Amino acid sequence: MNKQTLLGILTSEMQRSTGCTDPGAVALAVSRASRELGAAPERIEVTVSPGVYKNGASVGIPGTGERGLVLAAALGALIDHPEAGLAIFDFVTAELLAGAKDLVTQGRVTVGYAEATDPLSVRARVEAGPSHAHALITGDYANIVEVGRDGRVVYSSTLSSTAEVRDALADTPLESLFALVATMTTDELRFLEQAAELNREAARFGLAAPSLKLGRVLEKSAGGLPQPFAAMHQAQVWTAAASEARMAGLPVTVMAIAGSGNHGITFTLGLLAAAETLGSSREQLARALAYGAVVTVVIKSHVRRMTAFCGCAVAASTGVAAGTVSLLGGDFAAAERAMQTVIGTLAGMLCDGAKESCAYKLSTSVSLAIQAAFAAVEGASIPPSMGIVGATIDRSFSNLARLNNPGMVGTDQLVLRLIEEGARRT
Repeated sequence: MNKQTLLGILTSEMQRSTGCTDPGAVALAVSRASRELGAAPERIEVTVSPGVYKNGASVGIPGTGERGLVLAAALGALIDHPEAGLAIFDFVTAELLAGAKDLVTQGRVTVGYAEATDPLSVRARVEAGPSHAHALITGDYANIVEVGRDGRVVYSSTLSSTAEVRDALADTPLESLFALVATMTTDELRFLEQAAELNREAARFGLAAPSLKLGRVLEKSAGGLPQPFAAMHQAQVWTAAASEARMAGLPVTVMAIAGSGNHGITFTLGLLAAAETLGSSREQLARALAYGAVVTVVIKSHVRRMTAFCGCAVAASTGVAAGTVSLLGGDFAAAERAMQTVIGTLAGMLCDGAKESCAYKLSTSVSLAIQAAFAAVEGASIPPSMGIVGATIDRSFSNLARLNNPGMVGTDQLVLRLIEEGARRT
C-alpha cells in the first residue's frame, strides 16, 4: 500500500448518486437491458437479493412523489441513459413518469427477491414480442457484470471494484493507512472537499423543503451552545436535512461513498460541521475528511455493501469520530479510542431499509461520534476487549464483519418479513 494506491481507492469509492442507490441500481439494470433489447419493453421482470429489496421497498424515487422498486424498474425501462449510472433518476420527466405508471398499472412490471450468491444482486429481464434481454448487477450498485439478448451473452465482466478494494486493503493496519493520509496534500484531497460541499447543498435543499420537518426542528433548538454541543448540533441539522430530502425522493444529488449516499452524507457533513464549528483550516478539514473516508471504506470492506446493522452508524460515524479527533489535534491513539466508543455504542442499530427514518439514525449517530471524539481526546472511551469491542480497532472491524454475517443473518431475515407484513397492511 502506498499513498497513490490509497488515493485511487478513495476516489473510486466516491460516486455521484441521485436518490437511493438501491432503486437506482434497479433502474440502471433495466435501462441497460432495455437498450440491449432495442425496443420498448412490454414486460419487465426484476429479481433482487433480499438486502436490495429491504432497502428499496419504502424509499422515495426522485422527481416522482412515489416510492419503491416497481416504479424504479418501470422508469428504467423508459430512461435510455444507463451510462448515467446511479444518477439515472436525473432524467426523470413528467412524460416518462406517466409512461412508467402506465406500465405498473397494466401489470407489466414485477419485482421480487431471492437469495443470490452475492448479497448485492439485481437481475433485470425485459421482453418485447419474442425477444428478450437481461442485465445483471452484482457486488456494487453500478457494477454491471453481464448483459445478454435472446439467450446469448453479449457482455460479461469478472471485474469487481469492491473485491479489488478488499484485496488492496487486506491485512493493512488502519494506523498504516492513517500514516499515508498524513502525507497527502490539500490539492490531492480536493475531491473530498467538493463532495462535502455537494452534500451540504442537499442539506440546504432539505432545510428549505416545506414538506420535511426533522432538519428544521433540530435547527430551531440551537442557540449559544458550547463545544462540543455546537458541533454535534450542526452535524445533526445537516445530516438530518440532507438524508430526509434524499429518502423522501426529493430531487437532490449527493456524493456517495462505499455504495451509499447516506454514508457520504454522514461522514462529509459530520466533519464539515465539526470543522466549521472549531474554526479549522481548509487543510485540517481536507485531512479529517480523508481519515473519515478511509475508516468508512475500510469498515465497509470488512462488512460488505449489505449489512444487517446501520452502516451509517457503524461505518460512516466511526469515520466522523476519527476525523473529529484529528481536528482536535489528537493522535492515532485518541482516534482509536473514539472509534472504539462509536462501535461499542452503535453496532446494534438495525438497518430496516431506506426511508425517512434513516435521517433520525444518521443525525443521532453523527452526534454521538463527535461526542466520542471530544471524550476520547480527554481520555474517556469504551475500554478495549469489552463486549464486541476488540483489543485493537482492526480487531473491532473483524468483529463487525462476524456480527453482520453470520451473526445477524436471522435478524435481517425477520426484518425483511416485518417490512413485507407492514406493506401488506398498508
